[in-house]
Amino acid sequence: MDSIFLSITGGVMLLSLFFTITPQLHMLQLNSYYNKRFIDYLKGAKKGSALWSFVFAAAAVLFCFISPFVAMLVTVLTCPVRVARAVYKTKHAKKKIVFTGRVKRMYATLFVLCLLIGLTALLPHLFVPLCAAVLCFSPLTAMLLNLINAPAEYAVRQYYIRDAKKILQSCPDMQIIGLTGSYGKTSTKYILGRILSEQYNTLVTPGSFNTPMGIVRTVREHLKPGTQIFVAEMGAKKTGDIKEICDIVHPINGILTSIGPQHLNTFGTLDNIIRTKFELADAVNEKGGCMYFNFDNPYIKQKALQSHYRYKSYSTSDPTCDAYAKNIQSSRSGLSFAIVTKDETIPVSTRLLGAHNVLNILAAVLIALDFGITPDNIHYAVEQLEPYEHRLQLKPFFGGALLIDDAYNANPSGSLEAMRVLGSFYPMTRIAVTPGLVELGEKEIECNEALGAEAAQNADILIFVGIERAKPLERGALKSGFPPQNLHIVKTFNDAAQMLRTLCNKETVVLFENDLPDNYAK
Repeated sequence: MDSIFLSITGGVMLLSLFFTITPQLHMLQLNSYYNKRFIDYLKGAKKGSALWSFVFAAAAVLFCFISPFVAMLVTVLTCPVRVARAVYKTKHAKKKIVFTGRVKRMYATLFVLCLLIGLTALLPHLFVPLCAAVLCFSPLTAMLLNLINAPAEYAVRQYYIRDAKKILQSCPDMQIIGLTGSYGKTSTKYILGRILSEQYNTLVTPGSFNTPMGIVRTVREHLKPGTQIFVAEMGAKKTGDIKEICDIVHPINGILTSIGPQHLNTFGTLDNIIRTKFELADAVNEKGGCMYFNFDNPYIKQKALQSHYRYKSYSTSDPTCDAYAKNIQSSRSGLSFAIVTKDETIPVSTRLLGAHNVLNILAAVLIALDFGITPDNIHYAVEQLEPYEHRLQLKPFFGGALLIDDAYNANPSGSLEAMRVLGSFYPMTRIAVTPGLVELGEKEIECNEALGAEAAQNADILIFVGIERAKPLERGALKSGFPPQNLHIVKTFNDAAQMLRTLCNKETVVLFENDLPDNYAK
């Protein structure tokens, strides 16, 4: 009878593991399946639930030697609670887990692992501790699955890459434009795609598909035989990432929008970021193509001037560049300015908010002119631009209030500009809600203090999200003289939303600045 109790104990543990492993796979996915980054997340994660999980698992193991019935009872009573917590956590995550082929293969490997552990059921006093170990230490189990599957994932990855390359080779006349930068690349991508589509059949990588496999998926699922121009956004978190993408798509032209301390925690140094971003320029240079550089960025300008690249430059104010802006007017209604090139002046106006979009439009217009887009078509396309989702997007909100949704903006300069956009809505009551900025390495505290200071100058009420993350934001705001009674710190965005329900009315405007995924919640 004892062996039956122990078999039930281990079986319930293994069954519940298929549910409790999901939040761990979710966090692993959010950390791009890098075990090292997942470990960094675990170091900052809350330890309370993990401690209780260990206590109950240890109790079950202990009682399997003393009283197998009690061991079974402890397991049967506690495992459903663990499962319920895991399901709740997965269901209420801000960015849901995506059950990709890779995640499904991890579940398949887990099934095989559980079968192997199940072979020890003939030795019940070994079976239960093994089951308790994989359940209690589910983060380690998730990383083990990741390691076991690594060779298979590499093979799958290479198969898809080869297939994407074949598709691209079948379109020899298609022009490929690579686009990268620490920030501004997604907005510039959509602006460029909209302008080029006036005269060309144009494909841009959707959403945040800026990784090698994201671009491969775009090619395999969205590229059509009639596509004339393909604009590929290229993201990077370590040296070599841009080169890897360029080796797949081989861009003939490229845009470098910016260089700054984004992902400094994975790049290590700013020099590594500069070298990585210029991997696009190296690839374009090999093809004999042209780069388009933002000369308002000192890192880009210095590197470009010292290089042998064929390039054109753009700036918000430098008349020596190939394109620059003058008579810039920025308001809550949008932007208007004149684009000046060596050959002509094109007046434009747009509903896009934020002065930083001047640079994004300049980059897109400069390359569009080289592709033969007429000034009239440029003027029309810019006028028709819609704010990209979650980037300074105006929406209705609680109680008739107005929401400025900038949840996808996570760079220092863009966040400061978002606060200035909020400030332009005076005399409405202006509320800023933000958890601050991440992945800035040693610059993170400094940048968040600066963000807090800028928020203090442009908001009437501040709501900072995350008890720990709020500290530098709070320091920056209070040093700037912001009234403490109008500054609130909450644990989650849900808590902020509850507070906003009591604050919002038709005379209120709310800025959501950077909604961090769950792996940064603390």
